[in-house]
Amino acid sequence: MSIFIICILLNSPIETITPDVEAKTYTIRESASDWIQTFTPPQQMPNWPKTIGVSPYYAPSGASLADINNDGDLEIIVGSTNNQVYIWDYQGNLMPGWPVTVGGAVQAKAAVGDIDNNGDMEIVVAARNGYVYVFNHDGTSFPNWPQNANGVLGFIAPVLFDLDRDGDLEIIMAQMQSGQPGHVYVWHHNGTVYQGWPQNTDYLAVASVAVGDIDNDSLFEIVCLSYYSVYVWDQNGNTEPGWPKLNVAGGMSYAQPVLADLDNDGDLEILHSYYTGGQNYVGIYHHDGINFANWPQTYPGPQTYTMPVVGDIDGDGDLEIFGGGHVFGGPNLLARHHNGTQVNGWPVNCNMMECSPIVFDVDNDKLREVLIADNSNPGNFYAYEGNGSLVTDWPISIPSAAVVNSPSVGDVDLDGDIEIALLVSNGTVNLWTLQNVPYCGYYTDWGTFYHDQWNTGWFHPGPPHNLSATPVLDHINLVWQKNKEPDIAGYNIYRSETSGGPYAKINTSLVTDTTYDDYQITPGITYHYCVTAQIKSFAESRLSSEASAQLGIKEKNTSPLLFIEANPNPFNNATKIRFQIPTHRAEGQSGGEVLMKIYNASGRLVKGFSALTSYQSEIIWLGDDQMGKKVPNGIYFVEMVLDRERFIKKIVKFD
Repeated sequence: MSIFIICILLNSPIETITPDVEAKTYTIRESASDWIQTFTPPQQMPNWPKTIGVSPYYAPSGASLADINNDGDLEIIVGSTNNQVYIWDYQGNLMPGWPVTVGGAVQAKAAVGDIDNNGDMEIVVAARNGYVYVFNHDGTSFPNWPQNANGVLGFIAPVLFDLDRDGDLEIIMAQMQSGQPGHVYVWHHNGTVYQGWPQNTDYLAVASVAVGDIDNDSLFEIVCLSYYSVYVWDQNGNTEPGWPKLNVAGGMSYAQPVLADLDNDGDLEILHSYYTGGQNYVGIYHHDGINFANWPQTYPGPQTYTMPVVGDIDGDGDLEIFGGGHVFGGPNLLARHHNGTQVNGWPVNCNMMECSPIVFDVDNDKLREVLIADNSNPGNFYAYEGNGSLVTDWPISIPSAAVVNSPSVGDVDLDGDIEIALLVSNGTVNLWTLQNVPYCGYYTDWGTFYHDQWNTGWFHPGPPHNLSATPVLDHINLVWQKNKEPDIAGYNIYRSETSGGPYAKINTSLVTDTTYDDYQITPGITYHYCVTAQIKSFAESRLSSEASAQLGIKEKNTSPLLFIEANPNPFNNATKIRFQIPTHRAEGQSGGEVLMKIYNASGRLVKGFSALTSYQSEIIWLGDDQMGKKVPNGIYFVEMVLDRERFIKKIVKFD
């Protein structure tokens, strides 16, 4: 029956009148009654899991999800400690040209980006033999690579960024050599060394660097951790004022620093995990090296490999900070508010954790959850609500420890559902799906190890600002302010007929301008819009504030040449519509012919009347349509046309 009705509507002639319009702007709600929390046990995708070879001495970590061949689907990329790099499509087929062999064990997540700005993706991999490798999407070697970082590249990932804003990407790599100072290298995409680099640290460089413009000076900064100290250089290798912070830690291991604007002042804070005196901490600094108020704070455990990942798990718009690890038999993952206070319900127990969490909406409740795997063997993969309770159907079992690692989340097959990839220490590559649980990019604060496909460690982009919605004739025009981040790939447009959502994305490809025209609308319906920004390394922002508009029908002022009135108005069963045409108009070329039609609030024709020629006349409308069927209560518009001019009167029917 529903299909039949739809066919009738699609094949019926629909007559509308040109609408006038009004628009309003609202602040988005964080909850809506028509959102339904969904619980679905994670299931392995068909033809998954996969198994890769591993060394008995080194564990692999880090699964990347990226579209390497521009077909829209996401491929799954992992490195193995038997010196190979694998890429599969979501159906479990090895991509052409893969796996490839490198000169050492691969322990860290690959970086994926278009380093030469030619439209194709490259895959950048670090190996324990000290070399950084770059491959084209088909597995062939990229010219002038590998390059030697002259040290051990274990759980340290390459980082990509366009430091000089020339359109291609630089490759940034920290290295460590036992008992020696650490080094940070920067290369252009063609393998030449970037001016001002390498730079040195006081001792081992123990983690992947983070990159971003921390002080809004249009130069990008590189943040590096040695075993004891925190370093910040600008993109040209100059030490930033207030840095380094020497000997702030008894030790730091593998946990990349995080860059995030915690206080919404426009610059970035620097967060890092460390341990000293048998206690784990997270330290936070402003861009100038001054301690952030109420920090550092303690976290569970005597030693940590866990990044201070950030995300909003309580729906207040602010960021919470996660940390902890290496606790046997007790709670070891803690969440604190950005003011240092502990989040209610935390810490939680993750069994000897070395993993870092990801933060996204895993159960469609419009709130973000925290997902993390433990270091048991076999192990567990947990999902926690914002209050620290376990999400229904979690944890799930994994065949071995996660070690220094993170899951990755996305919609790999473009069916709208969530998929999660996780590589564990015995070489099992898992790819789970949550059927009928929608993947929502704007509820994904931290979706993969090191935040994004470039491994930047920078929590961005922010949502677009100053969105407006303006109806224009037959469409609604959206305009918003351009994001300040330099790596914006484009914008997504979301729409709902309910304020606060749920929203559906209406653009089929990224919008690269800061304006969008929506023609797929029905007059009389109010549409509510939000916009998100998406960076070139895949991460998507939260929703902008909501803007609303309607293509409706607005009553026009009565012309002095034509008098229209309806009585009674509002009416119940019938109303008398009177009109008067001045004599000099009635005797014009039109012969005084007047056309009268009645429309509903959405602009659809309800009833038409035969041409009227009397200088002063009236009709009685019985509140029915052309077939004589009573119309529902609501707002209607009487349109009268004389000599190509239209005059409109609003009337209201109610019982």
